[in-house]
Amino acid sequence: MPLTLKDIEGEKLSPMMEQYVAEKNKRPDCILFYRLGDFFELFFDDAILVARELELTLTKRDCGLSERAPMCGVPHHAADLYISRLVNKGYKVAICDQVEDASQAKGLVKREIVRIVTPGTVTDSAALDETKYSYIASVYKAGHVFGLAACDVSSGHFETTALLSEAADRRLVDELSRLRPCELLINQLGSKDLTILSWLRENDIAVTILSDDYFIPADIDPDILEYSDRDYLWPNASAALVRYIADNQLQLPQNIRKIFPYRQQDYMLLDQSARRNLELTETIRDRSYKGSLLWVMDRTKTSMGSRLLRSWLEQPLLNQTDIEARLDAVADFLDQFIVRENCREMLAGLYDLERLSSRIGLGTVNARDLIALKNVLERIPSLRSELENLVADTLQDLVSDLDPHADLYTLLERSLVDDPPISLTEGKLIKQGFNEEVDAYRDISERGQDWLLEYEQREREATGIKNLRVRYNKVFGYFIEITKSNLHLVPDRYIRKQTLTNVERYISEELKEREDKLLGAKQKLNDLEYELFSEIREQVKMNLPSLQRTARALAGLDAYAGLADLADRESYVRPEITDDNCLTISQGRHPVLSRLTAQSTFVPNDLELDTLDRRCMVLTGPNMSGKSTYMRQNALIVLMAQMGSFVPAQSASIGLVDRIFTRVGAADDIGSGQSTFMVEMTEVATIMTQATTSSLLILDEIGRGTSTYDGLSIAWSVLEHIADKSYLGCRTLFATHYHELTDLAELKNGIFNAHIAVSEKEGEIVFLHQIRPGGTDDSYGIEVARLAGVPQSVVTRARELVMQLEADNQGKRLVMRKGAKQQEGQIDLFSTARSVYEADKLIAEIEKIDIDQMRPIDALSKLHDLIQIAKKMRNQG
Repeated sequence: MPLTLKDIEGEKLSPMMEQYVAEKNKRPDCILFYRLGDFFELFFDDAILVARELELTLTKRDCGLSERAPMCGVPHHAADLYISRLVNKGYKVAICDQVEDASQAKGLVKREIVRIVTPGTVTDSAALDETKYSYIASVYKAGHVFGLAACDVSSGHFETTALLSEAADRRLVDELSRLRPCELLINQLGSKDLTILSWLRENDIAVTILSDDYFIPADIDPDILEYSDRDYLWPNASAALVRYIADNQLQLPQNIRKIFPYRQQDYMLLDQSARRNLELTETIRDRSYKGSLLWVMDRTKTSMGSRLLRSWLEQPLLNQTDIEARLDAVADFLDQFIVRENCREMLAGLYDLERLSSRIGLGTVNARDLIALKNVLERIPSLRSELENLVADTLQDLVSDLDPHADLYTLLERSLVDDPPISLTEGKLIKQGFNEEVDAYRDISERGQDWLLEYEQREREATGIKNLRVRYNKVFGYFIEITKSNLHLVPDRYIRKQTLTNVERYISEELKEREDKLLGAKQKLNDLEYELFSEIREQVKMNLPSLQRTARALAGLDAYAGLADLADRESYVRPEITDDNCLTISQGRHPVLSRLTAQSTFVPNDLELDTLDRRCMVLTGPNMSGKSTYMRQNALIVLMAQMGSFVPAQSASIGLVDRIFTRVGAADDIGSGQSTFMVEMTEVATIMTQATTSSLLILDEIGRGTSTYDGLSIAWSVLEHIADKSYLGCRTLFATHYHELTDLAELKNGIFNAHIAVSEKEGEIVFLHQIRPGGTDDSYGIEVARLAGVPQSVVTRARELVMQLEADNQGKRLVMRKGAKQQEGQIDLFSTARSVYEADKLIAEIEKIDIDQMRPIDALSKLHDLIQIAKKMRNQG
């Protein structure tokens, strides 16, 4: 068995191995990459693990014991690639580098852990998806409520909030589903929460459980985290996240600025089901980007703009003023075609300044990064000039944040060569003319090269060896190389240094003397260039806050210009945003399907929902006719409008929607042991308890996972309660094959019928994809089966059976009119569930009250809120 760290406890190791073990013991939770010359080496347990995970060759090295230590390694210049692969597998990696020049070291070279990379703290752009934020999240649970914080270390983007309302655990999971962190920090209590555990089982995320002490915010720099005694939970989650990032980066990146919480009530809520069913960022079928709403909408030119647009799509607004401000910005760009096109052309190919800012803050940028920064700054003056006539307030604010950093640009232009090497210690970084001392050393070095060429020619003539060469390597320095066929011509003044298969290598006193001068000058030149570069890097860091503002401005301009381009090319219109609960869409189109198909072949449709007689549409029609497409398209139009985009319609008036619920599709939840029907009913229960009068419900085939009578009864009851203003009364699209539900339009106020038109001729059906008023009694199921390729014998037999069934039932369908009225004394399960839910809500509100911290006016305000909740419970009871 190979040696492990446990095997060597208490043993006397070699000095280098003692150093390795000491550093490894500082972070036993990490894989240690230990720098040895041009390689990062791994020993003992880490070597065994990494060799297996990355398929590297496992070798051995002397460690001072009789048995050799397991070892594997990777070249230092390719280390980031291997580190990324390990981090993607969920491992943490500690990088132990040389912190002194090996040539200047006395004895063992000093090494220290200089950086720790975890799944959530990656800053290398090559290892990240440039189109989305890469979050590390922190959750702090106290009682039944939570604090949440999330940060993309690579950009400095930080979000935090408290989840204090009813069903806080569900809200937390909805937010985590939006953020999709690749690493999660959580306190002990939170790690035992069943809702969180269920979500973690479904998502492959690295989890670190920390003690509550780690979440105490008291000693966090107030310039970063400022809070009062009345702020609850979000400071705890934020404190842990800040502390963890600082611990792993060995400093807090300077691109993480002051933290402010966001309020959930400012944004439309979308749960996991809605995000999946609406295919916002990936399709349901194969989880591909193509075919998603984002695929259609993202016309950005930079990775910064792409990330911002994604965040808008995943978190639509609820504030009408904020939505109108975004729409104004899109309209401004839409009206100014030339300005928009010039802006997009200037933004095209622009370097990711947002993520570059992280490396600037950490001090890890190289010369190529700074050349990329220079190229960004070079475009700012002309971009500002191009955009000076924009009139939207939002765009004017963004343009004013575009700082050309003229002094910084001049410094970078004067100091750095246009195509510098990646290495910072081997010279060739600084331009000629920037520093006199650099120029002097470089002159010595260049003249030394001329001398070497002259010396080589002179020695050829003196010895008569025509193929004599003067060469250089890091081991021997400069040497004279002579083929073996010419060895009889070698003069006595040459000193043999090395024998190879075909050549001999020599030095001379004259060459050695010149080498000392040349290499001395070259080393001094390299050291000086690195010193100057470090000074330049520090000056860049001093501009970090304004560089971040510029990055945010570029991202915003890119996102708005992209939305305007989308509206222009796809003939989108500006939606009207209202504060009522109406929804009117004329000639609406599905944004994805109308893009995938020719617009001339896609059939647009209208929708009109109001607060009176048209709250709930019961939609009937055959499979494949377009019911699901129609319902989804209207939900997507609402979402697009509230994210600040123009929409695919002839006109649209959107009454603000606080939450979109979807119940579509069928799938077992095998992991939690739930059947298709149980999953469906769980989602229905969530909708019935969490929806409000301002929500939009998309319900497809409620009740189909059980027997006909049970399914129809459940669907009927659900629809009754949704339509009832005293219970919910929200805007709803309800697709069903239970044609009996169309009777509800005559029995319940607010419900109306619609159907998908079908043309039937000589036994053939054609889907017209048109929404028409009224219900329909035919689902054309057998015809759909035939179109799907079911064998003709099966289709024929099905027709015989349906004719027999109709004959047996004398052509009648189920009738619910007599049984629709609730019997006296009968328990109303939905109302009971709602009452329990409201009671839990009232109890939760009371539990959150801290009398000692409340002012009299706050106490009166809270008492008023509690009275309103109690009155609502009485009215519903």
